[in-house]
Amino acid sequence: MAAIHSVCTTFPKIYESQENIAKEIGSIWPDKQKHVDQFHQASQVKGRHLSIPLSEYKNLGDIGERSKKWLETAVELQTENIQKLLDKAGLSPADISLIVSTTVTGLAIPTLEARLMNKLPFKPNTKRIPIFGLGCLGGVAGINRVNDYLLGHPEEAALLIATELCSLTFQFHDKSVANLVGTSLFADGAAAVLMLGEKHPLYNKAQFKVLNSESFFYPDTERIMGWDIISSGFQIVLSGDVPKIVVEQVKPNLESFLSQNKIASSDVNFMVSHPGGPKVLDKLSEVSGRAPEDFIHSWTSLREKGNMSSVSVLHVLEKTIGDQHKRNEIGLMLAMGPAFCSEMCLIKKI
Repeated sequence: MAAIHSVCTTFPKIYESQENIAKEIGSIWPDKQKHVDQFHQASQVKGRHLSIPLSEYKNLGDIGERSKKWLETAVELQTENIQKLLDKAGLSPADISLIVSTTVTGLAIPTLEARLMNKLPFKPNTKRIPIFGLGCLGGVAGINRVNDYLLGHPEEAALLIATELCSLTFQFHDKSVANLVGTSLFADGAAAVLMLGEKHPLYNKAQFKVLNSESFFYPDTERIMGWDIISSGFQIVLSGDVPKIVVEQVKPNLESFLSQNKIASSDVNFMVSHPGGPKVLDKLSEVSGRAPEDFIHSWTSLREKGNMSSVSVLHVLEKTIGDQHKRNEIGLMLAMGPAFCSEMCLIKKI
């Protein structure tokens, strides 16, 4: 199985407190100030990184202007991520055979990984797989898809890059509950993951090897989470039923996934979960039978950075690597996203 060598996350330089963000949104929607304050406090987010100054968000243009800003910021953040990741491993861009990119917050053709190939000296025959639309699911799903590739190319190295600039999607004409929640929760960030096939020279210096993975799709749930594409960009679709789905769908999926891998819940030493939001994290703790402390990095990421869609679980993974787990300890990666669906991955410390 493939291995996760290292993870790097970067963020836009602008960081605003949740209090300042709530004040700005309240000034745009004075009739919703009470609800703005309520949702911002309930999110438990303390601050977020933003791609543009807070005062400029009310002037966000159409989907073209937003996409231009998304691409400019994405290239800058991921160039830094990739360079740091490869320098740490002692590799060059020419040592990478595949780049998989995932996002749900920006559009660019050619896609982001092609732009990065013009910034860094990747080989001309580097394979590219752009993934759009997985949302919060994309971090775990991306690792699983790269693992699928490396199973067939065990001597190669690959990159997964996740770039989510959620703040550039904010719609200030939309006073729906879904958008109020979105403006209180979502944030900007970028992550990159270096993965290696099992015959790669650096395999034994990696952090975790992938044991197994699984995807779960829930029919007729497409209005649970996603975007409506409108002239001004992406308009959020977000249902309050996500915690319910965790109980009714994710719980049995989790139990069957562990059972199929002959692993009991008590055999899992650590959790690497997408934060989602406070209610989702509470339900994940409940259905997995694990203490809230087992999700400490997810809670910390949520509070300090907000929900960065696919980037969040990779930020949690980076923090988990810093814990210095013992050899052979087992972790469970988990995320949910648009469709509605979930993705799981078992990893073991090398």
